[in-house]
Amino acid sequence: MLDTLPPAPLSLRHHLEPLIENHGFWPVLKAAFAARRALRHDARLAKSLAHLSPHLRHDIGLPPEAPPERNYRLWLR
Repeated sequence: MLDTLPPAPLSLRHHLEPLIENHGFWPVLKAAFAARRALRHDARLAKSLAHLSPHLRHDIGLPPEAPPERNYRLWLR
């Protein structure tokens, strides 16, 4: 069987150098920061939707949350 994977994982530099050569350092850096900002925005949006009821989450197309876990320690008192 032929080995199709490289012997070692490729470094980030291997992927960034062609982008920097084609587009320049500053545009690539700006795009990286914009991508990071978009990921943080998505995480904040997910946190802001966490308080919705399962019914509302279903109405807007989100999966309903799992029911909260029961705290059995309170039952043992």
